[in-house]
Amino acid sequence: MRLEAIGQLLGHRSLKMTAIYARMSDRNLAEQFRAVADRIDALYAPDTDGETEQMRRLRLQHSRLLVNGWCTRPKEMDCQFESICEGCGFFATTVEFKPTLQRQRDHAASHGQTDRAAIFEELLANLDEEVS
Repeated sequence: MRLEAIGQLLGHRSLKMTAIYARMSDRNLAEQFRAVADRIDALYAPDTDGETEQMRRLRLQHSRLLVNGWCTRPKEMDCQFESICEGCGFFATTVEFKPTLQRQRDHAASHGQTDRAAIFEELLANLDEEVS
């Protein structure tokens, strides 16, 4: 699957963000990604007349709003993360959520949650890059 297609599927606004999620040196991660990609590919019908009814419903489906962004994961797919949406490839956010992300980063840092603070820091850095 092309990087551009993955980015579009995940709702990324830049290929740089897609590239962050595309680093798959870990074989297990690559296998998990392939399994998800296979499930997504199965949603497409082999006909060339246009999109299937199922894909049309997915395309029209509104993203689920979170406290600091959106979940763009199709409802038909299982969620592996449950409570760490910011680390999921289906997580999308915009500059309007920057104050919330900053508070979450600061809270994580003040509680010694360095990995979680780093996730928020990266999200904030990506927002700053998109604005510039």
